[in-house]
Amino acid sequence: MTTETTLNRRQLVKLSASAAAGLIIARSASAQEAALAESDPTALALGYAEDASKVDTAKWTKKAGPDGEKQLCSSCSLYQPIDDVWGGCSIFPGKKVKGAGWCNAWISG
Repeated sequence: MTTETTLNRRQLVKLSASAAAGLIIARSASAQEAALAESDPTALALGYAEDASKVDTAKWTKKAGPDGEKQLCSSCSLYQPIDDVWGGCSIFPGKKVKGAGWCNAWISG
């Protein structure tokens, strides 16, 4: 004897929504796993600093520009807040960055 399971449209939508919510939660959890180290090769290449006020503006002239003081990870369009201090960034997948930080990939949000 076999048991056949069928899903109606409402059940399928609920199941899909639950799966999507699970992926979002898993993605948030993975972004919270590890903070990006300033010594990370990609962070070094992009001049990432956890404290934007400590960026070497002679080397990173984008930060020295007229809007440089407004350039923070938290004001970048690539930044996704996690909490009041940390967020995720698509440039550094799986790592969290400080909202008060900066890197040369900064894009006006």
